[in-house]
Amino acid sequence: MKKIISLFFSMVFLFLFGFFYVSADNSILTQSVDVVIDGSHFRGISIYKISGDTYFSVKELAELYNAVLDWKSISLKVTMCFKNRKIDIKANSSEVVFGRKFKKMSLPSILAKNDIYVSHEFVTSKEFSEITGVKTSWNPSSLILAVIHQTNISKVKYFTKQESTSVCVQLDKSLKYRVSKNKNAIILTILRGKIQNGFINVNNGVIKNIQYVTIGCSAVVTINLDQVPKNIKIASFSKPAEIFVEIEHSKNIPATTTKDGGVSEVKKIYISDGDESLNDLDLTSPEKFGYSQVSKFEHLSENDEENKDLKETLVTTFESGSIIDDSFIISDDIDTISVVIPKKEIKKKKFERKKIIVVDAGHGGKDFGTVGANGIKEKDLNLDIAYELKSIFDKNDDFEVILTRKDDTFIPLVERTNIANENNADLFISIHCNANFDRNVSGFEVYCLSQKATDSEAAATAVLENSVLELEGKPNKKHKHLQEVLWSMAMNTFMNESSELSAFICSQASGRLKIPNRGVKQANFYVLKGAQMPSVLVESAFLSNYSEEAKLCTKSFRVSVADSIYEGLIRYYAKKERDKSSR
Repeated sequence: MKKIISLFFSMVFLFLFGFFYVSADNSILTQSVDVVIDGSHFRGISIYKISGDTYFSVKELAELYNAVLDWKSISLKVTMCFKNRKIDIKANSSEVVFGRKFKKMSLPSILAKNDIYVSHEFVTSKEFSEITGVKTSWNPSSLILAVIHQTNISKVKYFTKQESTSVCVQLDKSLKYRVSKNKNAIILTILRGKIQNGFINVNNGVIKNIQYVTIGCSAVVTINLDQVPKNIKIASFSKPAEIFVEIEHSKNIPATTTKDGGVSEVKKIYISDGDESLNDLDLTSPEKFGYSQVSKFEHLSENDEENKDLKETLVTTFESGSIIDDSFIISDDIDTISVVIPKKEIKKKKFERKKIIVVDAGHGGKDFGTVGANGIKEKDLNLDIAYELKSIFDKNDDFEVILTRKDDTFIPLVERTNIANENNADLFISIHCNANFDRNVSGFEVYCLSQKATDSEAAATAVLENSVLELEGKPNKKHKHLQEVLWSMAMNTFMNESSELSAFICSQASGRLKIPNRGVKQANFYVLKGAQMPSVLVESAFLSNYSEEAKLCTKSFRVSVADSIYEGLIRYYAKKERDKSSR
C-alpha cells in the first residue's frame, strides 16, 4: 500500500514538475509552422521553444503521421502505434524505443499539460523514418517541416500522338503488375509498388485523367477514358524499369491549344472550368480519389487483410465516365508496343532535317539566380530540368537538342542566343525559376519577348532575370550591334509564333504541375532579344514560395516541367503541320 501511495505522489510530482517547468520558463514560445507533404501544403502544426530548443507535441505529431497513441499513466510513457509498428517515448527522458531499437536522444522529452513534447531530432531521425515510411526534414530558418513519402515508383507521365496516347510509369526497379478494365477505365495494379498519391488532368479527347495512389502494398494507376480505345498494348522494360500502356485511338483527337495563346477553341478542350480547383486539391488525401479507407500516411503490411478486397477497390474511379463499351482488347506484347515517344513509321526523305531545339538552362557559374529559403540554387534546378527535357527529346528522331550549358558554367546572355543562331535552331527555350518578395505568390508561367511588359509583375520578373548583366560587364561593340540589328526582326517576325508556342506549353502544365497556371506573359527579356527564331522563357515555379521550393526539390516535379514543355512543343508543331496541309 505504501508503495502505491508513494508511486501516486511521484506521478503527481512529475506531472506538476513538467507543467510548471514548461509554464514558468519565460523563454518558451509557441509558434505555428508550415508543413509540406510531398510538395503540397498541409495544415500547420505548432513548435514549442524551450530554452532555445525546438520541441513538437506528440499529440500533434500523431495526428500528422496518422498514429494511434497509447498512454501509460503508471510508467509515464506513451506509445505511438503505426499499424504493426510502434515507438515508445518515456516522459522527461532521452530514451526512445523505435520498434525494438533503443536510441538515446540528445534532448529529453518533456511532460507538460497532459502531453509529451519531443525535440526535432525525434522526427528527423533515421529510426523514425524507418517506422513511419516517410522522410522528415526540419528547417529552423524557414520554419518548414517537410515530409516526403518513401516510394519505389518515381513518375507517371503521358505523351500524345495523333494515333495513340502512351502512359509511362517509371519505377526504381522492375515490379510485377496486372491490368484490368471496366467501362470507364484501364486499371494498372503494380504489386508491392509505392507511389506518391497524385492526379493528372489530361483531357486530350482520349484520356480524361490519370490518378495514382498506394493501396495496401500495391500502387494503383487508373486511366479514366474519354473514348473507347481501338486497342491497348502493355509492355514492361527493365533498363530503365518502366511500364508502358499504349492506347490506340479509335477516332482522331481534337486539335490542341491553350489558355492564353489567342486560339479560343483549345481553351474549351484543355483548360476546363474545373482546372483552377485542382490547385487546392489535397493530393495527400486518398479520400479525394474515392479511397476513403486509406488514410494520409497509411503504409499497410504486405499481408494486411485489406488487400483481399483490393480488386473491388480498384474499380472505383475519380469520376463517372460516359463510355458504355468495354470490348477493346488489352494485349501484353513487348514486341509491338512503341517506346515512350513512338518513332515515325514512314521513313524521312533525305532533305528533311531534324528540328533543332536549343535549351538554355538559365544562370550558372557565378550567377546563382534565385536562392530558396533552404539554400537551393536556381541555376542547379534549371540545369536539371534542361537535362530532363533533352532526355525526352533524344527519344524522338524528329528533334536534336543543343544545351547552352552542360555544367555549372557562367555564359553571358547574348552568347546563349548566339548558340541558337549559329546552329540555325528552330526554337530557343530558356528555363528559369521565378521569385517574388511576397512568398505567397506562386505558379507556372511562360514569357515571350516584348518591349512592353504585360503587367508590373512581368516587368519585375524581367528586371530580375536581366540583372545578370551586371556580372557581364560592358558588351563589346559586335554584340551590341548584333542586338540592335536583330531586335526589330525578332519582334516583328517571331512574336506570334513565340506566343503560340508559349500557349501550348501552358496548356500542358495545367494538368501536370498542380500549381496555379499564370498563363502567357510578355516582357523585355535580354536573353530572348537576339534569337533569330521563335523563343520563350519558362518560369517553372516560384523558388521564393516555400511550398513550390519543396516541389522543385523533387525529381518528379522537375520531370513534369520537362514533360509540359515537350508536349506543348509537340502540339505546337502538330498544329503547324495541320495548318500547312490545309492550305
